[in-house]
Amino acid sequence: MANPSTSSSGSRSSATAARLTPHQWIPISVGTTGSSSSDRTFARALGLTEASFYYDRIFNGTADIVWQYTVQVAGGHAQGAALFSEMNVARTWAALKRYYPLLGSRMQLEDDNETIAFIVQERALFEHQPGEVTLGTASSQDEITSLVWRLIRDKPMEYNHIMARVLAFKREDMPGAYSVLFKAAHAVTDGISGAILARTFFDVLCAPPFTIPPLEERLAMARPSDALSPTMKMSPARQRWRRAIGKVTFLNRRNKLAGGHTIPRKDTVTTYCTPSATDTVLKRIDIAESRAILDACRRHKVTFGAAIPVISQMALTRFLHRRFLRGDLTLDDWEHRRRQPMHYGGPLNLRPYLDEAWQRAGGAMEILLMIDYYDCSLPFMPAPYGVRRDAGVPRAADGAPPYEALLSRARFLARVRSIRTQLVRTLKHPLLPEIAYARQPLYVLRKKMIAAHWEAMSKGEPLPEFPELTKLDAAPSDFVFTGGVSSVGDMSLIMPSNYPLPQDHPLSIRHRHTLNPRLSTIGSDAATTDAQPQPSAPPKLPTTSAADAVLQMVNNSTHLHSRPSEFFLGNGTTRGHLELFLTFDANVHSRLDVEEYMQDCYEAAMYYFGGQDVAPTKGKL
Repeated sequence: MANPSTSSSGSRSSATAARLTPHQWIPISVGTTGSSSSDRTFARALGLTEASFYYDRIFNGTADIVWQYTVQVAGGHAQGAALFSEMNVARTWAALKRYYPLLGSRMQLEDDNETIAFIVQERALFEHQPGEVTLGTASSQDEITSLVWRLIRDKPMEYNHIMARVLAFKREDMPGAYSVLFKAAHAVTDGISGAILARTFFDVLCAPPFTIPPLEERLAMARPSDALSPTMKMSPARQRWRRAIGKVTFLNRRNKLAGGHTIPRKDTVTTYCTPSATDTVLKRIDIAESRAILDACRRHKVTFGAAIPVISQMALTRFLHRRFLRGDLTLDDWEHRRRQPMHYGGPLNLRPYLDEAWQRAGGAMEILLMIDYYDCSLPFMPAPYGVRRDAGVPRAADGAPPYEALLSRARFLARVRSIRTQLVRTLKHPLLPEIAYARQPLYVLRKKMIAAHWEAMSKGEPLPEFPELTKLDAAPSDFVFTGGVSSVGDMSLIMPSNYPLPQDHPLSIRHRHTLNPRLSTIGSDAATTDAQPQPSAPPKLPTTSAADAVLQMVNNSTHLHSRPSEFFLGNGTTRGHLELFLTFDANVHSRLDVEEYMQDCYEAAMYYFGGQDVAPTKGKL
């Protein structure tokens, strides 16, 4: 298989590959000293989750992330020109790479064609490759948006050998404003890492140079979740036993994922290995409505994240009713769908469950990929009118039965609590790290197959076979995934608006701190916070006042290169606004359908949380 990330230095020998593990960095080139940086080179094998995203990336840049920020600089043109000068931006990016060395690494497939390695060359942390740091001007937000689509969809493999890039543009239409974009491989970042990257970049940009710890110390923090499980301190025999039971538990869970359905789409036999045509739809809820929704969630002791799968189900329920009532769905299709469960899932933050010493040393705020996944299921969609299409079926102005005719608020809350129970059961399972470890071989091999089939089809070659896949998954053949969900909650605690950060801020890398482990839960999937190991709320952090700020963040957004057929609903709170954002594959999903579904999601959230309240009750499913 082609390896676009291999550099001109060539691959390591198979003997070196045999020595690589995810648990430890090893020096593979000592080099020479005597300059501002040395030629030392270090390597370690990718962990399983990281390896799965390696195969994503070589599959046309799938799962790469672009974070977009608009910032306002105080002090007028002169201050902005100084902050965003080529020298200052280059200094800042070099500091970030030296502190977070995976940003300046490369991924490399070794000679054995199995081992994938991170290679960190110390000189590359001080210097920048062409395309790694880009400065320019932009006439409008439309121009920035076009650039985002170029990075994530139109030319996703451009500069694909660079693990992370920064692009900064002076905005000609907004005096004192700059647009800053970060593009990164998902193998070295996740949602929380994006907030850490932006916070650290803007903090360092606005502050004088500082002392960065030695590279060996920083590499010791850049280990995968596989190597940071608390159970690594157990005897090898006990670890093997726990992993065996974890694998059985994972397979049993997969075996229960029977049936299901999703929004109507246009699949073909090659969809699975056809690069996605990524698109997004955003629904921003105004501040008053956002406050009403979140206040209602608190009164009912549920998180909005736990409610998102049920909100999605109710939106899809009305979407399908609308089509059935106007004759767009056949009777057979409708009869099948109204009897099927709905299966959702999404990423969860592993940081709070990893080695405590690593957390105290600041590990929870490292730029790394630290996720696993959860699954949750809902019973069949409410269809109280069966197969009726007559005039007696109530219809709202948009052609679907109103929410009150489909599912009461009490039963809606009962389903939300069912999701919460499933998530708590997942996260409090004593074998959580082992179950996460058991999942990854399936994901690695499946993504490897997709990348290999895409490459073979592009060359007109026979598709390679992967018979071992059937042994790694116990999901029934009729299993259909309804959609992905993710709730990042309010990220303001780990991504402040004003910079530089105060000197005593515990999250600033400019000062050495012992990190409070409770901070590791900030930014976790809001659907899972009930199960997080947090004995009390995270401590209140110091802030920079608007009057003292050199730079202020005024807007931000996240863009993900979707997978084939992806239908991924996210939500979060940004400066008081609750936002719903859906990433999807436009090859198989119609944008008009997605916009209709998103409007239904908004209306479901408003009906069940933003309108007339309901007392907590034990409603039936």
